[in-house]
Amino acid sequence: MSNDSFDVLISNGFIVDGTGAPGYYGDVGIRGGKIAETGRLAGRSAARTIDATGKIVAPGHVTQHTHYDAALFWDPYCLDSGGNGITTVVNANCGFGFAPVKPQDAERTMLMMSTTEQIPVSHQKSAMPWDWESFPDWMDRVQSLPKGLNVLTYLPLNPLLIYVMGVDAAKTRTPDEQEMAEIHRLINEAMDAGAIGISMSAMGAEGNSHVDYDGTSMPTDSMDHDAIVEICRAVVERGEGVIQVLSQIAIYGDRTITERLAELAQGSGVRVIHNAFLTSDQLEFMVPQDLAWLNEQRALGRDLTAGALVNRGWVEVGVRELDTAGGQFKGVRRIMACADDDEIRSLLGDQQFIDEFAAELDEATAATGASGLHGQTIIDVGGVAELEPLLGRTLADVAGEREVSVVAVLADLALRTDLDLQLKSGPIGATGPEQAMSYMDHCAVICGGSDGGAHTKAFGMGHYPTDLLIWMVREQGLRTIEDMHFQLSLKTARSVLIPDRGALIPGYWADVLVYDLDDLFFDMSRYDIVHDMPNGDWRRRGKAGGYRYIIVNGEVTHENGVSNGQTPGQVVHVTTGVAA
Repeated sequence: MSNDSFDVLISNGFIVDGTGAPGYYGDVGIRGGKIAETGRLAGRSAARTIDATGKIVAPGHVTQHTHYDAALFWDPYCLDSGGNGITTVVNANCGFGFAPVKPQDAERTMLMMSTTEQIPVSHQKSAMPWDWESFPDWMDRVQSLPKGLNVLTYLPLNPLLIYVMGVDAAKTRTPDEQEMAEIHRLINEAMDAGAIGISMSAMGAEGNSHVDYDGTSMPTDSMDHDAIVEICRAVVERGEGVIQVLSQIAIYGDRTITERLAELAQGSGVRVIHNAFLTSDQLEFMVPQDLAWLNEQRALGRDLTAGALVNRGWVEVGVRELDTAGGQFKGVRRIMACADDDEIRSLLGDQQFIDEFAAELDEATAATGASGLHGQTIIDVGGVAELEPLLGRTLADVAGEREVSVVAVLADLALRTDLDLQLKSGPIGATGPEQAMSYMDHCAVICGGSDGGAHTKAFGMGHYPTDLLIWMVREQGLRTIEDMHFQLSLKTARSVLIPDRGALIPGYWADVLVYDLDDLFFDMSRYDIVHDMPNGDWRRRGKAGGYRYIIVNGEVTHENGVSNGQTPGQVVHVTTGVAA
C-alpha cells in the first residue's frame, strides 16, 4: 500500500473538527492510528472506507473525571462510557485509587474503595490480581490490560500517604521531614512512570460523603492544609502536570485550599483543577458565585480550571447505597458503617437512631438534588403488595400523610421490604439549561464528568456526552454542534494538558465518532439493571447511545451501538510525551 493510501477513509461526512470552527463537508483519512489528512479526498485508496453521507464526523469525547481504575480489569470499554463515544478517560480522581500499596495493605485498600467509590470488595478480589506494589508496577499492569479506550491517570494521594506512613498515622498526623521527602520522591517516580499529576479530596469531615469503611475521614480529607501544600510542592518543583483537588461540593467544603495550591503553582507550568462546580434549582446563586471566584483567581495569573457537572442525571438507591443520595448526613454514615444486613435492620429498628437522624435532617439546609431524603421517590417495594400504592410517591409525601418523620418512613419501608426498598432522587442538577450554559461559556470551566466506575449500584453516567448533545443541541438549540463537540473533546483534553487528542486535526490521534444527531437517545425514566460485573453482580446503566461508528486510535470499536471486541486503547503519558 502506498503512502497515499489510508488505513481508514471516512468519506462524505459533515466534519465537526472539535476546535469550535464551522463544520464542513469532506473526508477524513486515517493512517497509523492518527489523522493523516482532512478535506476532499475522493479517489484516494484505503483498506477500509466508511461512508458517512448524512452523518456527523466528530472527535471522540474526552472525560476528565472517572474512577475506572478497577473496572478496566473486567470491562475494556469502561462500562457505559465506551459505548457513548468517550474515547479517553482520566482515572484516579479525588485521591482514590489502588497504588502504591503494600501487599499487607491490599485488603484495607479494598475496604476503603468499597465505601469511598462503592466498588464492592468482592469485585476487587475476584477480578484484580493485586500483583503490583509501586505506582510504576500499577502502570505496567494497566498497560497490560486490553483497553477499548485511552486511559490517563493521576497518582492518588490517599494510597500514597498510607504507603509511606501507615493508615493510622496518615489519618492522625502530618508527615515528618523524612516521610515528606519520601512522598516527594514517589510523586516524581509516579510521574516518570506516566502519572499526569496528583489528585486528592480535601473536603474535611462536614458534608463529605467520601468516607472510609468505618465511617472515618480519608487521610487527605483530615490532613492539615499546610501539609497538603507541601506535598504538592513536588509537582510544582517538577514544573509539569496537573494537581486535581476536590475541595468543595455545593455548600460543603472549603476552596481556600484550591486557592493556595493555585498560588503555589502560579507560573510553574502546573495546572490546578478544582472540583466541583454544580448546577442546582435550589442553589441558583452558586453559579455566579463560582464564576466570579474563578475569574478572580485567573485574574491573579493562576492557571486554574474547574470541573462542572451539568448534564441531566439522578441517583437510584436502596438502603445499602444510601450514601450516594445523602452521604453527608451522619445518620446515613451510621447505616453505611453497619457490618451486615442484620446490623442495618437492628439500627433501622432503633427509635433513638430514628429520632436523632430525623433531628439532623430537620437542621439540614438545601444541597444538591440528590443529596437529601425528602424528595426521594419510591420506585420499588420488593413486591410487597400492600406497599405498592406508595410507588411514585416521595418519602416526604408519605411522611406528611402519616404525620411522622421522613426517617421513620424510610426505616419502616426498608424493614417491611426486607431492605429491598428502592428510591429515585430528583435531578442531581438544574432542570433548565441556563446554569449549564453559563458554565460552558467560561473558557476555564470543563463541563461533564461521569464519575464513571464509582457508585455503580446508584447511577451510571457514562452517557453524559450523549445527553448534552441531545439536550443542548437537538432539543434546546442553545449550542451549535461545533461548540458542543469543542466542549466535549478539545476543551476537556486541553484541561488535562493532552496535546494531541480531542480534535480532527492532522497529526492528532484518530479518536472519531460517526453518527446522526437524530439517532442519539437517552431514556430518563429509570436506569437499567445489568448483570455484567464480576461474579455476575449487577449495576445500573444509563439507557443511552446511538453512535454509528466509534473509532479509537484509528480502529473501529463499536458499530451500530455494538462493541466488536477490538481494544486499541492506549495508556497516555502526557508528562513524558509518550503514548504507550
